[in-house]
Amino acid sequence: MKTRKLTIALGLFLIGVALFAGAKKEAGATTLIRVGTEGAYPPYNYVTEQGEADGYDVAVVKAVGGLLPEYRIEFVPIAWDGIFVALEGGEFDLIASNIGWRKEREEKYYLSTVPYLWGGSSLVFKSGRTDIHSLKDLDGKKVAAGVGTASTTQLEDYIKQTGANIEIVFTDGNIINALTEIETGRVDATISSIITTQLTADSLGYKIESVPITDPEWTSTSVNSIHLLFPKTEQGRTYRDKFDTALKQLHENGSLRALSRKYFFGKDYTTKEALEAGA
Repeated sequence: MKTRKLTIALGLFLIGVALFAGAKKEAGATTLIRVGTEGAYPPYNYVTEQGEADGYDVAVVKAVGGLLPEYRIEFVPIAWDGIFVALEGGEFDLIASNIGWRKEREEKYYLSTVPYLWGGSSLVFKSGRTDIHSLKDLDGKKVAAGVGTASTTQLEDYIKQTGANIEIVFTDGNIINALTEIETGRVDATISSIITTQLTADSLGYKIESVPITDPEWTSTSVNSIHLLFPKTEQGRTYRDKFDTALKQLHENGSLRALSRKYFFGKDYTTKEALEAGA
C-alpha cells in the first residue's frame, strides 16, 4: 500500500514538474514576425555582402523589436514589384521599405499611425543636361518609373491632368536599373528620393543632377510621411498598434533621430519640420 501511494505521489509530482516547465516555456516563448523589405534601395534598405538585411528601415524595425521582447524579427528581402502581393499572400507580416503615405494604401492596408521618416521626391537626370528644370520640361521625353511606386502613380496623374507627352518606361523599382537607363540614354530622367539616388549613383560612378518637384499640378506635396505597412486583418491591426507604441517611444527618446543621422549622412529626417529645415 505504501509503495502504491509512493508511486502515485511520485507520478503527481512529475506531472506537476512537467506542467511547470511547460508554463515557463510558454511564458518565455516569442512570436516570429517576418518583415518584407526590398533590400535594394540604400540607405533605406539593402543587403550586405554577408547577406544580412541593413539600412534605415531595417534598423528602425530592429529598434522596435528591442522594445517588444515578445516578438523576434526576421527580414525577407523581395523585389519591389512583388512586395505587396507577397504581403497579401502571407509571406510576411509587414513591410518596412520606405513606404510613403497614399490614400489608396491607407484604404487597403494598415499603415503605422506614427511615421518613422519623412521624405521628398526630385527629378533626376544625367549631369550636364540643361533642359530639365521642372515636370513641364519632361514633355516629349522618357521617364523611368518603378511599378507601383507612389511617384509613378503621381506621374500618371500628372500626365492625365495636364495632357503632357511623357513616355513612362516601367522598371522593377530598383534605382540601379533606373540610373543605368539614364546613363545609357535610354531614358531622360527618373523621379526618386535624391538621398538614395545620389548614393547609388556615386557607387556606380554615374554623374547625375536633380531638382526638387515644385510644380503646382503635382498631386502630392514634395514632402511625404513614411510608414510601416501591415495587412488589413485583425492580426495586422494588433501588430500595427504594438509597433505604433514602440515607434512613439523611439521618437521620444531620440533613437529615431540617431538612426536617421547614422544612415542619412548626419541628417535628421524623422519629422516634417526637420526635413523642410534641412536639419
